[in-house]
Amino acid sequence: MPNLKKAKSSLTSELHWADGFVIVYDISDRSSFAFAKALIYRIREPQSSHCKRTVESAVLLVGNKQDLCHVREVGWEEGQKLALDNRCQFSELSAAEQSLEVEMMFIRIIKDILANFKLKEKRRPSGSKSMAKLINNVFGKRRKSV
Repeated sequence: MPNLKKAKSSLTSELHWADGFVIVYDISDRSSFAFAKALIYRIREPQSSHCKRTVESAVLLVGNKQDLCHVREVGWEEGQKLALDNRCQFSELSAAEQSLEVEMMFIRIIKDILANFKLKEKRRPSGSKSMAKLINNVFGKRRKSV
C-alpha cells in the first residue's frame, strides 16, 4: 500500500502543468469514481498566483467498462453531472469493445488542447508593445505611439 499512496501523491502534485487530462474510472467500481472526482477537483481548484494559467486545461472524464452494466456501481447521470459541474467533457464506453471510440476520445482531447493553445496565442500581448511599456515605466516617459 505505501507505493499506491506515493503514486497518488506524486500524481496529484503534478496536476497543474499539463495541458489536458483524460480521467478514466471503472463504472463497476465506486472507489475509482471517487478517485476520479478527487483528481478533477485538484485540477480545477484555484491555483496560486505564481503558476496561474491563462486558459483552463482540457479535461475529459471517461466511464470505462460499459460492457459490465450488470455490475454497475456508478450511474451515467453521476458521471455526466460531475463533468458538467467541473467544465469537463464526458463519455462512457468499453475500451475492450470500442477501440474506435477510444481513438476518437484521444482525438477529441487533442483538439481541445490545440484550441486552448490558439486562445493563449490570442491573449498574449505583442512583444514590442510589452517592451515599450517596460521601457516607458523604467524611464518614466509616457509616449502615446510605439
